[in-house]
Amino acid sequence: MARGDHIYACRTELKGVRVGELTLYTHHAVDVGGGTVIEYVPTNGAKRHSIVTRRTIEEFAQGARVKTVEYAVRLDPEEAAARAERMLGSGDYDFLHNNCEHFATWCVTGKATSAQIENGKVSAGMACTTAVAPSLSVGVVTELGEAAVRSGPNLMSGLCRVGGSAVGGVTVIAGASGLAGIGLTHALLRDKPALPAAERSARQTGRQASVAGAAGGTLLAVYAVGKLGVPGYSAAGISSGLAELGAVTGRGMARGIATVGLLPLLAAIIIGYLTYRYLRYRAPQLPALPRTA
Repeated sequence: MARGDHIYACRTELKGVRVGELTLYTHHAVDVGGGTVIEYVPTNGAKRHSIVTRRTIEEFAQGARVKTVEYAVRLDPEEAAARAERMLGSGDYDFLHNNCEHFATWCVTGKATSAQIENGKVSAGMACTTAVAPSLSVGVVTELGEAAVRSGPNLMSGLCRVGGSAVGGVTVIAGASGLAGIGLTHALLRDKPALPAAERSARQTGRQASVAGAAGGTLLAVYAVGKLGVPGYSAAGISSGLAELGAVTGRGMARGIATVGLLPLLAAIIIGYLTYRYLRYRAPQLPALPRTA
């Protein structure tokens, strides 16, 4: 560590409750030399009333190992330390928009960001999309169908209107789901010029892998529909295939369409993110991505 560095320490205790050695969050600060740091410190035990304060490195660490956040592009260390010192006494703490990580990244890079808050928002979007996508797929098909809602004729006619034919409709639904998965993965693994080259490369490869995952998930969904039930992509093949696919998660053709709308989405997210994590594992020189206080 050196003056002007963005540092963080792991916390294994939250409101007096300790969960073994599990890191619950990380607390961030700027090293200003002389064994001191500048950080947000709660007043009267209330984090929302935190004040930018100078403390010793020991007070900051609280017995935990202190680590440095690496940047490929950053401000001069003296400028970073000076920015932190100019903020002493300020109290505009906000967990979502101005927490300890926002403060440290602003001092060191000139941009206030919090990886944990950003990733939390994307993760919430992923969870919401994963929950909504299957129902949305079924809703679109049933709305466009021309018979009693969710009946076989209704679903088959709806698929035809979506994609020009029943198999075309299945392909369109799967493809749209895959695109949603690609978009979410790209948001989670977005590029940041200030990050080390190895981290940026891992993120780029993860984004590319999400495209392959979406394509593979789309092909798998279409293949499964044609393979299950009556083999082939005739009307009987599609309807029976969807019914058999739906039996895995529930019952009936509607469940099958919902599954078609879920597989490529999950494939894009899972394959993209796992590829990224694998590359990070293979590059031990990369610091763990810190979570924010």
